[in-house]
Amino acid sequence: MTDYLDRLTVDWNDFEAAGEVTRDLALRLSEDKDTLRGLVYAVEQNPELLAKCERHQLLDYIVLYDALDRGLRIRLHLSTDDHYDRPHDHRFSFSSRILTGGYTHTWYHLEGDLYDGPDPEARQYLSRHRPDPRAHAQRHLKNLTPHLTRWESPGSTYTLHHSAIHTTFTTPDTVSLFLRGPAEKDRSVIMDKDTGVLWWRFGRQDEPEDRVRQKSMGLEAYREIRERLEKLEVI
Repeated sequence: MTDYLDRLTVDWNDFEAAGEVTRDLALRLSEDKDTLRGLVYAVEQNPELLAKCERHQLLDYIVLYDALDRGLRIRLHLSTDDHYDRPHDHRFSFSSRILTGGYTHTWYHLEGDLYDGPDPEARQYLSRHRPDPRAHAQRHLKNLTPHLTRWESPGSTYTLHHSAIHTTFTTPDTVSLFLRGPAEKDRSVIMDKDTGVLWWRFGRQDEPEDRVRQKSMGLEAYREIRERLEKLEVI
């Protein structure tokens, strides 16, 4: 499997083909626990991968494999005990496969253009504690409507385009394989329907150092999460 990974190139310009390749890879990895376990354990010996592992309010993720120059980065997501309905998009397209747990998955339709070109001011508004106060934030939330909802259970696999807005309301101990492509825009959005605000996410290279430090996982937390994955029999 690792030899296959090292030879693989995924072209996300062909979205349908990229989805087929990454969904198949997610299936193969989910069924090959020896390889999956090896990838998880190898992170401890790879400072570059460990530095990319992050902790967030709704999920923690471990970066298992990084070859974005060939169109692929593989992460393992583990939900936290916080569960919120927060519509969002991504800077990249990706495929995901549920391994344990599950979530209510909703796709949204948004009237109007969320991205009106470069927006340097958006870099000031990077968290729910400092949401975007500008008038267009409220306008986008008012124009957001759900158009498809389904339950994602273990074995569910899907591919999502970077332009899609969705939300995942998880159950405890939900674990998923997440196979992403290169970034196709400079930022993504997170919306909180309960409070009526939104904020933005940028790539690590465009974020302030204090935020990078805040979400960094570190070795001790990585080991704790690895232990949880073992107890859940994911690896």
